[in-house]
Amino acid sequence: MRNGAVAGGRGRDAVSDAGGLSWRGTGTVAAVVAYLLFAYYVAHGSLYLQSLILVAAIFGILAVSLDLVAGVTGLYSLGHAGLFAIAAYATTILYNDHHWNLFVLLPVSIVGVGLVGLVLGSLSLRVSGLYFAITTFVFTLVVAVVASDFRFTGGFSGLIGPIFPDFPGSLSWAGKSLIWCAMVALLVATLLSLGIRRSPLYAVLLAIRDAEPFAAAAGARTALVKICLFGVSAAMAGAAGWLFSFQGIISPGQFSWSVSVNILVMVILGGMNTTIGPVLGAAFITIFPVQVNINAFWQEVLFGGLFVTVITLYPAGFLGFVYAVGRRASRLVRQLTGRSPQPVSLPVVPEDTGPVEIAAVEAAAREGAEHPEAVPAPPAVADHDGTPAVDCRGIVFAYSKGTPVLNGVDFVVKKATIHGLIGPNGSGKTTLVDLIAGRRRPLRGTIALDGEQFEQAGQPARARHGVMRTFQAAVLVRQLPALDNVAVGLYSRFPRIALRAPFWPVLPSGRRDGRTMRRNAREALDFVGAREWERARVADVPHGVEQLTQLAAACVAGPSTIILDEPLAGLSPKEVEHVAGILVELKTAGVSVILIEHQPRFVFALCDEVTVLNAGEVVATGPAAQVRADARVREVYLGQ
Repeated sequence: MRNGAVAGGRGRDAVSDAGGLSWRGTGTVAAVVAYLLFAYYVAHGSLYLQSLILVAAIFGILAVSLDLVAGVTGLYSLGHAGLFAIAAYATTILYNDHHWNLFVLLPVSIVGVGLVGLVLGSLSLRVSGLYFAITTFVFTLVVAVVASDFRFTGGFSGLIGPIFPDFPGSLSWAGKSLIWCAMVALLVATLLSLGIRRSPLYAVLLAIRDAEPFAAAAGARTALVKICLFGVSAAMAGAAGWLFSFQGIISPGQFSWSVSVNILVMVILGGMNTTIGPVLGAAFITIFPVQVNINAFWQEVLFGGLFVTVITLYPAGFLGFVYAVGRRASRLVRQLTGRSPQPVSLPVVPEDTGPVEIAAVEAAAREGAEHPEAVPAPPAVADHDGTPAVDCRGIVFAYSKGTPVLNGVDFVVKKATIHGLIGPNGSGKTTLVDLIAGRRRPLRGTIALDGEQFEQAGQPARARHGVMRTFQAAVLVRQLPALDNVAVGLYSRFPRIALRAPFWPVLPSGRRDGRTMRRNAREALDFVGAREWERARVADVPHGVEQLTQLAAACVAGPSTIILDEPLAGLSPKEVEHVAGILVELKTAGVSVILIEHQPRFVFALCDEVTVLNAGEVVATGPAAQVRADARVREVYLGQ
């Protein structure tokens, strides 16, 4: 377990994934070739066509950059017009007044605006939702005011932008150089965005958006990831601003707050979180008004009505609609061919079977044995050095300056045991495991994991150490398949996933790690008995499979300690027995399990030791039989 190998087949997954990548790579190469042929056609076209495509390409880059934060992390930025403006003005001023080289100004614009984005993101991401949009909106207003009121920006009259140099004589056959620059920049931005979406970071980003506690428990530094992604998005806006400076005149009216709104409209109409959709939306919004010359008032009415229609009837946008039709057609084909997921097949066991016997029955079922009783007993756990897996001493915690939620709690979990944590509602159980998992920090006391002090460390450090957890209500990305959700649990086990993400499809290490992560995720689903559901979206699976997926995500990285917060909630008796067998297998493999549960019969039958909390204090702790017989426990918790 410690090395991440849980159970299941090997080899065939790598082969099939390699083949899938080959077909996908071929399609990508064909699309890039077609795109470059189109760029060649435009570069030799009329000035009218070139001006249309140039503006569409620039706003396509802006739409792709906004889609990275709005579509992937759900942060609706209205500051991209301001970021766009900074790059355009900086390029123009540094070229006109200080004679900087234009091609030196490109990386300067990208890096400089990217750094501005990091600062803006670090300030704005302290809030979320509407407040984040308002903060970035104010940023755009401030930039517009500076551009309008200061002499060095030319005021309302603006500045004359630089002229983009033509190709040298030997490359004159290629056509208009500015068109090639804009089209290549759009292609690079699109490929970088697609690279992120085809990397394991994409599932983590969606988890940060929809299930942040899940991503944090897997080891992601959620705030840092969001800030850095906003910085990458700002850097793309910087490249678009550099290109826009070659349009002729740079004036404040070109970067007003309405431009930020228009960029968001492009993303939503084309299809949020689709990469290609925002490019199509940008092309439509920039080209349609020029091609269909109608009254400006009716044009605004048309765009407003179209936007409201899309938001109301199909918020996924044009490309999202196309994808949805494709998924439904694929689902129909699977149903017609009998390939739709089947319910999880759990072994049938008698009602009086104990947890150890359950594990043996399930192991026999996986191995195809005909007689479960012939399966040998699980191997004994190796002796340990006596250091506890978890050692909490004198834990004090309060959510405010009032009464402590936990007051002087001592909690010790031995290695390779199942330790129950029970108590009435509000007794502090979830708070204690939040402290152990690093989600919160104690006011006083110490927390040692395998002998190392961790009370001041965060969740990423706990995940790297091998502490994983589940939540009372399954916290997963509901739009992703079970396989991708499980792979999120491997985030802390593979190096530099975030740094490699934009280039993941072309990196040999990325393809290799991707195959390994998919294989491990499948093995984890097989281990918990949910392999048949690997391609099903979590939103479409039964509650029991959802709980098993959450458990697989905690097991996939080969943890040393797993914290389970009410894993049996809403499960049938048969599913409860199935989970009991999994926990016994984990214990046999040397994993320490902390179990919060409200079913006394299950807890005392399965756990080696039990700790009872009441009003933030330990009532009793020790072997399960001893705790069950304790008079205070029977009074406080069992009601006897």
